[in-house]
Parts: sequence; C-alpha cells; structure tokens
Amino acid sequence: MTYVRRRMKNQANDIRYPLDEFLGIRKGLRYSSLVLRNVSQLGSIMVYRHVSQAIDCLTSWQMSHQNVQQLVVKTGELVQTRSTHESRYDGVIIKKKVPYLYLEGDGVKIGGQKKQSLEVHRFQVCEGSQKVGNRSEMIAPHFVSHLNRQKAYKEMMAYLQAYYDLSHTVVISNSDGGSGYEKAVFDELALGCLRHEHFRDRYHVHRKMKERMAFVPQLQHRMIRAIAHYDWQEVQLVLDTSESLIEEKEAEALEHLRLLHHYLQRSWPYLKSLKARGIRDPQACIGTIESTHRKITYRMKRQGRLWTKTGAQAMIRVIDSLRNQEFEGWLNQYEALPDDVVAQEKRWQAMKRWVQKKPHFQAHEGAFKGQMGEGKAKSAPLGQFAKGLNQLIMTPNYL
Repeated sequence: MTYVRRRMKNQANDIRYPLDEFLGIRKGLRYSSLVLRNVSQLGSIMVYRHVSQAIDCLTSWQMSHQNVQQLVVKTGELVQTRSTHESRYDGVIIKKKVPYLYLEGDGVKIGGQKKQSLEVHRFQVCEGSQKVGNRSEMIAPHFVSHLNRQKAYKEMMAYLQAYYDLSHTVVISNSDGGSGYEKAVFDELALGCLRHEHFRDRYHVHRKMKERMAFVPQLQHRMIRAIAHYDWQEVQLVLDTSESLIEEKEAEALEHLRLLHHYLQRSWPYLKSLKARGIRDPQACIGTIESTHRKITYRMKRQGRLWTKTGAQAMIRVIDSLRNQEFEGWLNQYEALPDDVVAQEKRWQAMKRWVQKKPHFQAHEGAFKGQMGEGKAKSAPLGQFAKGLNQLIMTPNYL
C-alpha cells in the first residue's frame, strides 16, 4: 500500500508527521507497529526459522530468520525502555483496594552461549483465581521477569506501589526460599500492608522430600500427609522409621535424612496451611509460579537452544508484555524526548543544512614554477644562484 503524508512545521520550526505518529510508524524503521507486533508474537511461541516460513507462506513479502531475530530484539528493547520509564505510571490515579493479594517469586535456568547458563528471575502477583469452564484462571495477574534479580524486584515494587493501596490488604507470598527469594524480600515488597503471610512452595518441598527419601518410597506418602496436617511429631516419627530401615553400608542415605531434617526445620514456620492461619479466601491462588514458567521454558529451553543476554532479555520482555496485555500500548506509544535531546537534534539538523548549502570546494592551482634563463656559466655567481633556486623549488616542502 502506498500513501501520501504531509510534512508540517509550526512557528517554532518544529517538524512533525502527524500521520506517521497516528499510524505508529517511526523514523528510520521499515516496518509498522502491526508488523512488529505480529512478528514478535509469533517469535514468542516458535523458533525464528518457523516464523520466517510462516511469513513467506501467508504474506506477500519475505523475511529471513536473521531479520526476524533482529526485529524481535529491537522490539523487546523498545518495549523494555518504555515499560521501565520513570513516568510509566503517571496516569494511574486511583489505587486498587483488595482483601487479598498473592505474590510469588522464583528463578528458572536457560542455556546461554559459551557454555554459560542464564537465570531468569521472575515475580508475579494476582488477586486470586476464578473458574473459567473446567480450568482456573488468575485474576488480574501481572508478571515481571529479568536476567537481573534486583531489576525484576524493583519493577515489581514499582508496580505494587503504583496500582495497589495495601493498607487493608493481606499479602500472601510464596517461594522456594532460595537466594533472593527469602521472606525478607517479600516483606519489603509487601511494605505497608495490613498483614503478610509467607509460605514455602509445596512443589519444592515435596520434590526435596522425594529426593532425600528415595531409598524408602513406601514412606513418602506418609511424610506428605504429615506435612499437610502440620504435624511435626508425625514428621519426626517418619524420619526415625526411615533411619531404622537404613543398612550399615548406606551412609549416604543417613546423610540425606539429616539434610532433610534440617530443611524441614528451617521451612516449618512457612508450611502451615491457609486454613490454619485463619485465611479463608474462596479465590485463593498460591503455588502457581511453577506452571507459569511454561511460557518461558517452552520457548527458551531444550532442543539445544542457546541465548545471548541481549536476545534472552528481549524475548523475556516480549513474552511478559504479551501476557500482561501491555504489548500494543508500549509499542504504539510516542514518548516525549527530553529538552536537551530535542535541542541537540535541532543543532545537528541545522549543521547538516549549513553543510549542504555551503559552496562546493574549488582546488587552488598554487604558484607557477619560476626558473632563471639559461646561458649563464654555472661557475659564475649568477649561475650558482640559478642552480640553488632550482633545487629549492624542486624540493618538496615536507623534507
């Protein structure tokens, strides 16, 4: 499609293209916001080569998988710049007041180039869950992911402070207790709330228990039931029974039991159920972060996929913005540049116009070579002077 647009200038000599701004077409880019959105959305669920094949089959234009990758990276960087800008929450006037807020955090490993691994740090928050048909759906979820845990933490903190009034809210947090996801971290995120209850993620607890008690599989279900009932005496009894079944040569199994005992002791205050803590929310939503990893792991793990930090961060940002339903808003937004950047751009444009209007350079012919006439004896004073003058003229000025 070909269209004609009008170039407009105001009294301050500011040049704008209103149609470009309305259509979301930026200076120096070949593709519109619609192309950026569609290609990035396809790139978030399939490999770049398949995206290239889909474009070739379904559209009248072509794009190589290298161009698809470059486009996704540029789009991810653009969305990240705008979604982390200081003024991104300036339009939020009324803060939400909810009785319960569910906050979770965890990390997931992905393959990196040069035999390195990258860790994606994730935080998520929602107001509960509701039934949609035969499945459950999170209410007002928001996801934040980053390769830097501190940046992910700050983004989630900014979101909570901008959108929620926590003075009458019970914040329920859940994590595996790993480095960077301790209770103290969630205490800071829930600052100013009515009450904060922290839980240890049941999936990780059960996995740890099954790893340590692999030599007594018949007692694993009994241990799970004891943890669910929050019965420490029963837990201790299961551990003692497991120890009695260890043979003399199985010193490694004894060490596993010792480690499991210390792990359960550390995590015990956070294993009490919602009901035991007096929380009766029919829309409770806890322990879902492992299942929400899938959007990232299905796209970024296995099949020998290795990522650079730039490519991984761009893909993470695209996936999260699509899930948060913010992708089109950040993509179509025209940000106001700072005054110093605008002034610098104006000076650069004025310099370019001055250079273009300057007359073309004309090479100077220089002085003609001078030479004294012949006929003088070389031994005579006048002949010696002519010889010296000729040598002076012929000698380059840089010698």
